Amino acid sequence: MANLAYRHNRITRLTHWTNAVALLILFMSGLQIFNAYPHLHWGSKAEPDEAFFSIYAANEDGEIRGYAQLFGWRVDTTGFLGVQNTEMGPFPRAFPSWITIPGFFWLAGGRRWHFFFAWLFALNGLLYFLYNHGRGHVRKFIFVPKDMGRILPMILYYLRLRRESPQEGEYNPLQKFAYTGVFFILTPLIILSGLAMSPQLDVAFNWLPAMFGGRQSARSVHFILTFLFAFFTFGHIFMVATTGVFNNMRSMITGWYREKIAVSMETVTPAVRAPVEPMPEPKDTATEKPRLETVATEPAIQKSLEPIPSPSEATTEKPEAGTEKESQKNGEK
Repeated sequence: MANLAYRHNRITRLTHWTNAVALLILFMSGLQIFNAYPHLHWGSKAEPDEAFFSIYAANEDGEIRGYAQLFGWRVDTTGFLGVQNTEMGPFPRAFPSWITIPGFFWLAGGRRWHFFFAWLFALNGLLYFLYNHGRGHVRKFIFVPKDMGRILPMILYYLRLRRESPQEGEYNPLQKFAYTGVFFILTPLIILSGLAMSPQLDVAFNWLPAMFGGRQSARSVHFILTFLFAFFTFGHIFMVATTGVFNNMRSMITGWYREKIAVSMETVTPAVRAPVEPMPEPKDTATEKPRLETVATEPAIQKSLEPIPSPSEATTEKPEAGTEKESQKNGEK
């Protein structure tokens, strides 16, 4: 059984799609900015030899190959990262042009796209939080300690190893865990780390880069959080696809969601009762009782129908009976 329910209000739907577009452009323009210096550091200095993560191209015997290196561990990424084949031949490039905005190498253009949609993302998220907090919707997806015990059963349910969902309310424990982490941990950190990379803001608020251990540390944190956001987005899309694309998309476009109503087992499975001895058939009971009553009442009816003797007849009968007995005795003598 199913029933339509109004799940998402207009502000939620508007801010959701605005953030979806903003996050996509922020991700692609951020990769364009990273391409200008494809190295990550901890601290305040930025020396290529001291980077803990790098994406680069190397010329090996006349062949340009791409590599990604993390703490000295190098992986060949030719064809995807480090080098891109163009009409003019192989070109050193950390991330390929099809995943960056702009597609060609332009640091200034990438920064403009990034800064504009960064403020849009921040203000749009603030609008969503304030509006839904006032309506009491925010507390529905906040992860609380009692949800900890339902995480494993929910994972087993998604893996088809459990028949019944442990979800209680509008959001399940995994959704609450993800949304709480994104809203109250990832989003504040990625905004603060982005602001900490701004030289102008560092002058006015010198505590911003200091809280991350330096501007280069803030840049590294910002890069890592970007891919955590990407991981969350892919997980979100996966859940939408596996739990009903049409139903979920309709709820985020029109607000209406078709909810499944669980049917109580008492209405499906009849209660087990103790065996009852079979009752006699109505025909037998109907025929036996009149017969017994008839047998019992026939002598009384016959007796009642006999004529009652008159007093004169009763007196004459008795002497006759006595004379007959006396004659019999005389004859015997």
